[in-house]
Amino acid sequence: IEWGTDFHTGYKNLPLKTYEMMKWCSENKEYDYLVKCDDTIVWRNDLANEFIYENVNIFIHNEDYCGIKSRRFSYDGFYVDWYKDKGLGDLDKSLSEIATGDFYDGKCYVVSKEFSSFIGKQRGIAKMFSEKMSIEDVMVSFIYREMYSE
Repeated sequence: IEWGTDFHTGYKNLPLKTYEMMKWCSENKEYDYLVKCDDTIVWRNDLANEFIYENVNIFIHNEDYCGIKSRRFSYDGFYVDWYKDKGLGDLDKSLSEIATGDFYDGKCYVVSKEFSSFIGKQRGIAKMFSEKMSIEDVMVSFIYREMYSE
């Protein structure tokens, strides 16, 4: 599956879309690192300058997972309101408590081939996140922190 600029997925399915993309890339492409970057970053000069050109150092690393902007996810007013504002309903408190932690903003992060291949084997986790907490960048950090890095 290759996605072009005409492919759009709402937030609800982003964890599954990310899983499918990582799985497909790791099985069909040769690379050392995979850059996951929102199309808005590439097409809008103001965002491209802020997120890519000023942060080129993230592409020169030896880590399995890194990104431009680190954030902290927790079940708090900001994310509860953000989730509702995106039309996703109520944020699942039980999964939110398990997934609490630092993550790299989904606008742009980088994963190694090994880690992207690992994500591509986590369909159950991706399905659970799509159903209960549709925040794909938090899912990626959860998989890294809780299942991969140790």
